Amino acid sequence: MKNRGSNFSITFEWNSLIKDLIRNSWAIILAAIIAWMGINVFEKSVYTPTYTSSAVLVVRTKSGTSGVYSSLSASSEMATIFTEVFKQPSLKKLAAENLGYDSFDGTITSEVNGSTNIMNIRVKSDDPEKAFKLLSSVLEVYPKVSEFVFTDAVIDVLSAPKMPMSPSNSVLTRYRNHIVLLAMLGVAGLIVLFSLLRETVKEEKGFSDKIDGDLIGTISHERSHLSLKEQLNRKKRSMLINDAYSSLKFTEDYQRIATKLEYAKRNRDERVFEILSVAENEGKSTIAANIAIALSNRGYRVALLDLDMRKPSMHKIFDFKDEIETDFSDVLSQKIAFNKFSFFRYKKSDLVIAFNKKAYADASDFFRNDVLKQCIDVLREKVDFVIIDTPPSTVSADAITISGMVDGVLLAIRTDVVPVQDINDAILSISDAGGKLAGCILNDVYKPFTLFGQMGSDETGYYGYSTYYKSHSKFNSVPVSTEDLSNEDFSAGDLDKTSLN
Repeated sequence: MKNRGSNFSITFEWNSLIKDLIRNSWAIILAAIIAWMGINVFEKSVYTPTYTSSAVLVVRTKSGTSGVYSSLSASSEMATIFTEVFKQPSLKKLAAENLGYDSFDGTITSEVNGSTNIMNIRVKSDDPEKAFKLLSSVLEVYPKVSEFVFTDAVIDVLSAPKMPMSPSNSVLTRYRNHIVLLAMLGVAGLIVLFSLLRETVKEEKGFSDKIDGDLIGTISHERSHLSLKEQLNRKKRSMLINDAYSSLKFTEDYQRIATKLEYAKRNRDERVFEILSVAENEGKSTIAANIAIALSNRGYRVALLDLDMRKPSMHKIFDFKDEIETDFSDVLSQKIAFNKFSFFRYKKSDLVIAFNKKAYADASDFFRNDVLKQCIDVLREKVDFVIIDTPPSTVSADAITISGMVDGVLLAIRTDVVPVQDINDAILSISDAGGKLAGCILNDVYKPFTLFGQMGSDETGYYGYSTYYKSHSKFNSVPVSTEDLSNEDFSAGDLDKTSLN
């Protein structure tokens, strides 16, 4: 067994990141709403707006009226002194009395620009109009104070004061959009970080470093919706390899798996395989159906058993709408003998299917006797391959029980769904139950992101959606009994009746 703790790694897979961002887009939107509302709450409960009116002044000597910067040294020195004059309480008092105010309800700041004779003077107040009026009054009355300081100084106004239109201390308001954007980017960054750190199987690369089993095949991503209308109606198609719209890459993936099962049959006489997954929605049933079709397309006699009693889905995958008189569960519950049960042939192929349409909350009783094992033994003599679809191991322990009755278990793993730890625990459970892991199938694998691939120039070997692989005639609903599963021909034969009573 692998040392799982030492194989932790960060895996970047572009599709996984995009899906995580889309799936958690609500959190990004919520972060924006919270940031926006937080700014509003702060402004209304804590924040006190302050408005600033400003003016730019030039200080010069009377003897240098021909040029603004003449006698720069003397003018700069006078400007520095004047910055203190504007801050004097006497000037504030005169400015307030000039407006008819009881006091100067604001603050004055003044400063010199470097070593120049240019001054900036500002008045701050809690009201924009008041700030403007106070500064205008200051500029009006300052000569009454300045004439006692410098008799040879002249102050010219370069930039007159204006009415402030917005608070000068509202950093949050001024950068509201930036703060909201940063909040969204922060949450998106956390989503990306958690996506990168999530210990799941995201791609074929590095599979052997994480999973305690061999990878015998990968199934490329296949679109379940072919049109916008199907997406809006949430209508998914059954993704079977002989469907007219199945891609060649999707079909060839199953052909490669079928080749490996041929090898197992030829070299080790392994012909009964259970298709298992750890969790729901990993594509287990679709994989079982397509493996059965791929083998039958090669001329093998194949029996497909739907033993997912809690959520049977084979009749939906094959779009089988005919009435079924007896479910395969009737055989397992010993209501009917196995030789009386009718399989259904898929089209005109050598594939027969045992359907179940009834769902059972507790199907464990079906597997506590030897009926299923006897059915498998009978089929082993009549067909070339038996493919069994079972419930996920985390949903029911029946799947692990069945693993001890088959030649091999094929574990379906959908990319970026189940934690690596849970997958390895399931593999260990198969071994503990006396089963044999024939291999793992990595499902829903996206092709690597490439610039040319996104532009339509596909150099990765992944083909498009236009392959007409097999006849798409309707389902052949002619029942096939156990007695008709002859070694020469599915449709005829004179085999001895087999009763499991």
